[in-house]
Amino acid sequence: MGAGVVSLVRKDTRVVILGRRLVPVFVLAVASLLVASCAVTVPPSSSDHAESGESSDGAMSAVHQEGAPFPADVEYLEDILAIPPGNTLPAGAEVVSVEPAVKFAEYYEGGWGYVIAFTADEQAIRDYVDENVSVGSSAIDKYPVASGPGDGLNDVELESISRPWRIGFGNAKLVLERPLGRGWLLIRGAPR
Repeated sequence: MGAGVVSLVRKDTRVVILGRRLVPVFVLAVASLLVASCAVTVPPSSSDHAESGESSDGAMSAVHQEGAPFPADVEYLEDILAIPPGNTLPAGAEVVSVEPAVKFAEYYEGGWGYVIAFTADEQAIRDYVDENVSVGSSAIDKYPVASGPGDGLNDVELESISRPWRIGFGNAKLVLERPLGRGWLLIRGAPR
């Protein structure tokens, strides 16, 4: 190259800067960056999202109830199901959500819990009830419709469920929609 010519290579792009023009271009670039950085808006603080459970990047964050062993999040599903005495879901169940049992915690001081919403096919649900509940799956068709807070189901919106059926076992309550297909497993605990 000739005298007074400097060659810079950056990411396969060749930039040729001639002699004294380097300083004004550099100053202009730095000034532009400073002006641009001043125009950047500050994101809202995380406390603005605390009530909604939304993090500052817009994604939903896991809710960790006081006293609960794990956050209420699908990521912790296996850990939540392993809480003694241990629980499972019907074979092939698809988990729709894992939410905190907020109303139970409000009702029972120190209480915590999880509401696991799932879908599964009818036979898998019947097999699950046969394996986990002493009354067997034939009771699903015989028992009356579960009703409001007296059934301890405040964290499940029963009015949005067709002919809800419920039964308790271990540390859990199971709510099923009839005809079978959707279900909710409520796992709850409290200090002793």
